[in-house]
Amino acid sequence: MSDKINIVLNGQNTTGLKGEYILDVAKRDGIEIPTLCNDPRLEPFSACYVCLIEIEGNKNLQPSCSTRIAEGMKINTDNDRIYKARKTALDLIMSNHYADCVAPCRERCPAGVDVQGYISLIEKGLYSEAVKVIKQTNPLPSICGRVCVRPCEAACRRNLLDEGTGVGIDYMKRFAADSDLSSENHYKPEVAPSTGKKVAIIGAGPGGLSSAYFLQQKGHQCDIYEAQPHSGGWLRYGIPEYRLPNDIIQKETDCVTELGANIFYNKKLGENISYKELSEKYDAVILTIGSQRGTLLGCDGEDADGVFSGIDFLRNMEVTGQRYDFTGKKIVVVGGGNTAMDCCRTSLRCKSTDVKVVYRRSEAEMPANPIEIHESKLEGVEYLFLTNPVRVNKDENGKLKSMTLIRMGLGEPDASGRRRPVPVEGSEFDIEVDYILAAIGQKTEINFLDDINKYAKGGQLKPTKWGDIDADKNTLQTGIPSVFAAGDGVTGPATLIEAVAQARLASNSCHLYLTGQKVEAPIKDFLSKKDNFKNQEKDEYIGRYRNQIREEMPVMEPNSRVNFKEVELGYSEVQTLNETSRCLECGCVAYFDCDLKKHADTYKADQKRFIGEHKEFQLNIAHPYIEIDNNKCILCSRCVRICKEVVGANALTLVKRGFDTYVAPAFGDKLQDTKCESCGMCISACPTGAITENVPFKPGPVKLETFETICGYCSVGCKLTFHHRVGYVMKVTGAEGMVNKDGNLCMYGKFGYRFINDKSRITKPLHKVNGKFQEISFEKAFNIISEKIKSVKNDQNAFFASAGLTNEEQYLVQKLARVGAKTNNVNSFHYLGGAKGYITDSDSNVPFDAISGASAIYLLGSEINRDNPVAGYMVNAAQKRLEVISIDPKSTLRHKAFSFNTVKSYYLFIKAVNHYLIANGKQNSMFIKDNCVGYEDYKKNLLKESYKKLCGEACYSECGCDCSCVSDFAESFNNEMNAILIFSEKEVGSDAAREIINLAMITGKLGKTSSGIISLKQKNNSHGLFDMGVRPKTSVGLQDLSNAEFIAKIKSKWSINDFPKIVEECFTERFMNGEYKNLFIFGEDPIGCAIDRKSIEKIFSKAEFKVVQDVFMSDTAKEADLILPASLWFETGGSFTNSQRMIQVFESGLKPKTELSSAEQLIKLLAKFGSNGISDIHEANTEALSLLPTQDEPTKFNFIYTESETSEQMFTHGCNYIMKRFDEEFEGALGK
Repeated sequence: MSDKINIVLNGQNTTGLKGEYILDVAKRDGIEIPTLCNDPRLEPFSACYVCLIEIEGNKNLQPSCSTRIAEGMKINTDNDRIYKARKTALDLIMSNHYADCVAPCRERCPAGVDVQGYISLIEKGLYSEAVKVIKQTNPLPSICGRVCVRPCEAACRRNLLDEGTGVGIDYMKRFAADSDLSSENHYKPEVAPSTGKKVAIIGAGPGGLSSAYFLQQKGHQCDIYEAQPHSGGWLRYGIPEYRLPNDIIQKETDCVTELGANIFYNKKLGENISYKELSEKYDAVILTIGSQRGTLLGCDGEDADGVFSGIDFLRNMEVTGQRYDFTGKKIVVVGGGNTAMDCCRTSLRCKSTDVKVVYRRSEAEMPANPIEIHESKLEGVEYLFLTNPVRVNKDENGKLKSMTLIRMGLGEPDASGRRRPVPVEGSEFDIEVDYILAAIGQKTEINFLDDINKYAKGGQLKPTKWGDIDADKNTLQTGIPSVFAAGDGVTGPATLIEAVAQARLASNSCHLYLTGQKVEAPIKDFLSKKDNFKNQEKDEYIGRYRNQIREEMPVMEPNSRVNFKEVELGYSEVQTLNETSRCLECGCVAYFDCDLKKHADTYKADQKRFIGEHKEFQLNIAHPYIEIDNNKCILCSRCVRICKEVVGANALTLVKRGFDTYVAPAFGDKLQDTKCESCGMCISACPTGAITENVPFKPGPVKLETFETICGYCSVGCKLTFHHRVGYVMKVTGAEGMVNKDGNLCMYGKFGYRFINDKSRITKPLHKVNGKFQEISFEKAFNIISEKIKSVKNDQNAFFASAGLTNEEQYLVQKLARVGAKTNNVNSFHYLGGAKGYITDSDSNVPFDAISGASAIYLLGSEINRDNPVAGYMVNAAQKRLEVISIDPKSTLRHKAFSFNTVKSYYLFIKAVNHYLIANGKQNSMFIKDNCVGYEDYKKNLLKESYKKLCGEACYSECGCDCSCVSDFAESFNNEMNAILIFSEKEVGSDAAREIINLAMITGKLGKTSSGIISLKQKNNSHGLFDMGVRPKTSVGLQDLSNAEFIAKIKSKWSINDFPKIVEECFTERFMNGEYKNLFIFGEDPIGCAIDRKSIEKIFSKAEFKVVQDVFMSDTAKEADLILPASLWFETGGSFTNSQRMIQVFESGLKPKTELSSAEQLIKLLAKFGSNGISDIHEANTEALSLLPTQDEPTKFNFIYTESETSEQMFTHGCNYIMKRFDEEFEGALGK
């Protein structure tokens, strides 16, 4: 009977398999159904009801995640009823989602600049990347960093901490933007291919420049027409240079024109250029004319000689290049905005020593930037607050003589929210004055209306009642379909950042028009906001965050400012980095990958629809790697379930019931107090930002690039996805690989990436001279190495390759030893001291996929949930009887085991088990006869040993003199039909591993499906060492160097006449005796990882010359005479061979931080010895594979008797610095 089931999905016939859920079939057919609680690694839970669908014949909608398909079922996944139901589900979830999607600084910014994102990048030293984020919405960050009115800083929640000021957002923006502008390769966005469309932009102020910047990127040719001789508009002609230098305006103008935009100066619409000409040459026009006509005082006598509008005063100096001479003159500036500040401070620089500002309200109501007010006071400006002009007094010649002022009181608030100034009767007084600068407002000049309307087609350009350009506020399209407007010319005098925001809106609308699309307002994203629930109060912030006062902006001394040099000198890098730490990270770090936000956007969720009582929680950051924010939790239970069902840790639980339910660590406030394995699987399961990584850097949110690779830690061989920004890795997630097919990962993969961002990495060759390292060239380093190799006898050189290297690198190391140094002295410290039992323990491993088919699983000498967790998940998922044998009575596997026994020695325990089985005739004779050799000799030697002695030395007295723990294990393992024994080379010695292989042969389980053994090696490419010939007496594919046929093959392949002879003496003994004069160590840290450090240090002290190739300054590198900088595996690409002998190839994901990669260095060293057969890692791989043996007939398994446990491990952490570093950091952070 066929398992296929026929269904109708959205009107289309399709098929699924018996037992499949509707959600899975739809996904396979390319139909997206939203879901939040579903995780393919878990059985359906139906908690969110966002995945509802309609089944013909059913009255109610059904959850697609938990509804199985049935023959003939007709399913609809998208109609109005379904849409409303999903929206309702999302609205309900959002009604208790007390969290901010984005930070209030971004919300308040008119341009929507991602402040939190770019602060995160600044903190990492990625200044150009920060500018890239800023310029997505604001093309003028260096200008804005100087003169923006900073609404973002007013919204900053750091203000709630009573520190006086919010985060110095603008100052950090300026630092990043200036750094980028001065760099050799400043940020330049990609420009789309030309669309053939042309746009005329009127005005080269902030609106015009911004419009051109956005449209040019889309492939539309932009030409800007500017009435003045220079760009900038009010930025140049209204803001003095001591605040905004002209060269900064020019640099940011250049960033626009380098995209292909043109600027034509001294071109004024309606005068020397007509709309008729523009309409003939261009497909669209954007008017960004600004509001640059000043107003006077609005009182009697304002026509006196000596009364100027502040705008005209500032503009005239910039246009003429001449400064006013106010020496000995008394200046009064009327107004309280930033233009007033520019006027009064400029007057001082025009040599006046008596400058007053008249403002009708109090200082608290002044709209000017408080910093400008403060600086003006330092410079000597005097303020007359609550004072207003009544009239201007002039002499008989019409020249200004004095002005009459009146005191003001504050009444009720007006429309602006500020208290209304009310004249105080009888308080008038006069002051002498030589010049009055009126800075109380600006107006828009649109004297080109007639010119446009005369030639316009399809509509008319109209003014508003305030004299500004009339445009649709949602699109900024005017009455003429092809004409758009933006900036102060539309809004009246506003701010720089508002002009930029309007330009972005106008350019978007213009783009829609040019591409034939409907011109409509951009769709607004859904944003969850804490402010939707309640106002944020100081009491909720004070005490929760560390106090940190804002970094002061370095400025020129006030007595040195009688000039137009820039007053604010800019933050230093140290100040900027300090200031980044003040950011409270209010926005959600999961903004770019939150499933909840994605669906809320799609279904236009309304957070306020069902809003009422809500829950609030404190952020739980007690765990060093995991953060829990229950405010963002939607109670999908995926984290709880994956921890229980996949990991088997049961570290998370649902506390309380109903509306009060929340996720928390089981039995405590800290995850560390539970059985948490710190694997990060809960993070991978969370569909929101409720459980995230507790990172040691500012997390973002930041859009990231990705690449896939294989994990560089343990030997399971999981596929990972690295998420990075120009090489700065910010997180790692599991990818669906050959081993971790469901994308699971462990703490090594999830958290073990942080070393990548360490700036202390070695990037250049270092040569020790007089006890100190000096940078040298690679060529010089290679010459020194080749000379040193030649300076001693061949076999006085020894080469060591790490189990962390790629197969290709390991192959090149052994080839360098044999071709370059002409020696077989090539090994790995990782296996030094005994590897015989490890060489073949992977030959007949049970496939990981077959674990689920086991009837019982035995863990012997394996802390699998700590050292190889992903394999541990497979064991847990099998849900079969688990028996654990450990020498550690505090093993972390106790809570998972059906039975747990503690032994003294794995080696003696297994020998005792083997002895019991053979002595009692319980061996599988048929299997042994058909598949094995050497059994009789093994049996004879083993039975000579005393069973009771073996048991006594292997077991504790609790098991009794009958050695019940041995016999029970032996009977259980032997009698189980599909028994898998898993062990770890980290815990089990080489001789014990050999005896485990013997056990698998005795019981007839070796090499069978779902039955036998699984050895777990320590490092990602431990097995590669054997396959690639990193052994003194075997070469590629473990082929014996005494094999004349193989030697002839390798000589031919390598184009060499002589192959080095085998050194019969033990390599380890020779090393321990200090017989090697030159040591060449690639990727290992034997001193740092030595169990007996003093002995290893003593041996190293005897060596005459030591070369270390590594990523960081390890303990071994410190003792080297020459250091080569190593690349990382994902920088070069290559392949690893996991514990199951599965070769996994991966490509380079990032560029090496070294001039030459590790492999390229080895290739060039080989060239020094005349070996030029390999030019890259692909050729190295091809050559290595060509030397592997071809096996025509299966070989039989070989019993090997071990008389005693003679070998022991000499090094920890796989003798790898990076693994040692993570292990120590991880255990230290968790307090282990």
